[in-house]
Amino acid sequence: MLKKKIKYDKDLIEKECLQSKKNGRISEQLGRFILDRCDDVAGAYFDTRGDKELYQSLVDEAVLRICEKFLHYYIEGKCGANLIITMAKSTMLNKIKSLGWSDIYGEKQKSYIEIFEDGAWVRKLEKLKKDDNISQSL
Repeated sequence: MLKKKIKYDKDLIEKECLQSKKNGRISEQLGRFILDRCDDVAGAYFDTRGDKELYQSLVDEAVLRICEKFLHYYIEGKCGANLIITMAKSTMLNKIKSLGWSDIYGEKQKSYIEIFEDGAWVRKLEKLKKDDNISQSL
């Protein structure tokens, strides 16, 4: 079930997009719009089953990607608001898909390792483990 649609002034957003493109950085008002739309998209399209960390991870990843790539993708005369919402949806969908091979922190990743087993080198796919304290043991 989708939330009610949030109304916004497309002309005002378009002016902010043009100004941001001209200045080479996202304006504060456009940044606020990006954050609000990402929050709306995460709540409306993705069921996180009450997992606040996952929800926040979706919003964070989308906001970062949009802030990083928006000025590159934006074309004057096109709808900037639509581009922002589309980028938010696609980024969040990619994040959800990636959870099949890693969690929201990037753990549960697998990589090939080579070990010497039974007199021969064997290449195996092993689960990697994140160790924040590895420098202490070195």
